[in-house]
Amino acid sequence: MSSSAADIFAEPMIDTDHFLHVYNEQLVELQKNGMLPRLDAKLKYKVYSIRGRGFGAHKSIVLTTDDEHFVTVELGFIEIHGKKHIYPVTKSLRDEYARDKMEFLGEIEATGHDLICKAVEVMKQFGSYFKFYNNCQNFCNMYLEAIGLKGAQTVTDGDKAAIAGIIVVILLYLFTR
Repeated sequence: MSSSAADIFAEPMIDTDHFLHVYNEQLVELQKNGMLPRLDAKLKYKVYSIRGRGFGAHKSIVLTTDDEHFVTVELGFIEIHGKKHIYPVTKSLRDEYARDKMEFLGEIEATGHDLICKAVEVMKQFGSYFKFYNNCQNFCNMYLEAIGLKGAQTVTDGDKAAIAGIIVVILLYLFTR
């Protein structure tokens, strides 16, 4: 259900509560295992990002209220009627090595319910996934804006490729005049 290097394209999220059953099960399991704080309480969350290496690498948002229990908010995939669709994923981040790679983005006050609803809303508005342009990095930026951390958004690999293309065109123009 989560992103992998083989995932190049996926259809938009299906906008029905029926298909959110798997996501709800993830949240219930995290709650049972003590990984989620009270979802109805307004709490202070530290917000991080974590990203793999290389162009088009998977990126997730990481949230914690206590610096001990970390959960991700990320773009994943689910197959429905033979088609791959984007889908919200939240899972526990237990890997200490991964925590060393996290980048602190800021703090917010919110309820867990609000953060979950915003992740689902962003996913519904996201559109089609394409690994090299509209990908998990874009999802993270949209989610950061939705939770009030627009200033923490980063340049995506698609943006970098577009900038590099513009620079190449400018250089070609300058050297062929």
